[in-house]
Amino acid sequence: MDLNQLASFQAVAKTLSFTGAARRLGVPQSTVSRHISDLEQQLGAKLFYRTKRDVQLSDEGRTFLPYAGEILAAAARGAAAVEQLRSGARGRLVLAVSAAPAGLLERCVGKFSKAYPDIVVELLPVSCGRCLMDEDQAPYDLQFLPRELLPEGEELESLLLGEEGLSLLLPPGHPMAGKPVELGALSRDKFLLVPEGENPILYMQALDLCRAHRFTPQVVSQPPTAEALRLSVAAGLGVGILPTSQAGAAGVPIPDTEGFTVYAAVWKKSLLNPAARLFLPYLREASPW
Repeated sequence: MDLNQLASFQAVAKTLSFTGAARRLGVPQSTVSRHISDLEQQLGAKLFYRTKRDVQLSDEGRTFLPYAGEILAAAARGAAAVEQLRSGARGRLVLAVSAAPAGLLERCVGKFSKAYPDIVVELLPVSCGRCLMDEDQAPYDLQFLPRELLPEGEELESLLLGEEGLSLLLPPGHPMAGKPVELGALSRDKFLLVPEGENPILYMQALDLCRAHRFTPQVVSQPPTAEALRLSVAAGLGVGILPTSQAGAAGVPIPDTEGFTVYAAVWKKSLLNPAARLFLPYLREASPW
């Protein structure tokens, strides 16, 4: 039993004519007759009563007709689902997020999700320590990360997404609160920095910034994430430095650091996921470069 047999059966049942069914299906009448004969043989029952003047469904044919319709409809839905998946209109998009410009992902993913509501988008936070897309079996479609971590390799493509400066986080009651930032005045303060292994670019930028103001920061703690660092500063454990978007409303922009952090997206040239290919135009539209 195959779909062609079922389609012929359904067409004859609707038209009550082998000639009409053949015309509807665009096949020779002999093909329709063969399909019906093979189907009757497989079912062990006559599906139609035929005379020289007309064609009528048998009781067995009337019983079988709705099931044949269900099978054909299910096959059509399955074919449509496969086509949607192949074209990217359905499926899953996995984005590894190490770092990205403020608001870019929200805008980009928001527009994409409205255009393709049947594509599930996963945003997975990952370490800024390295690029993951050069791994053979990377479970991500794209990664967002600092530009400095982009690997060299002909198999990868990348796109610059934006830049921002650094901000200072001060604990409650700090003497510098509400005043212009003077890093040199913090030489005796305790510093909290995100670990070098988590974000090596930010770690070295913070150290170099302090050294440029002629002191080496006293790093007393390295909270594992930006959120943990913000909480630690709010608890009075020290001062901290983060990219402006990660520092939040409590952050005070540090002069002359605009453009310190440049963000990029990277993906494999052999991008196999159709959903990811559909996402790229939205990402390029959001990029200022």
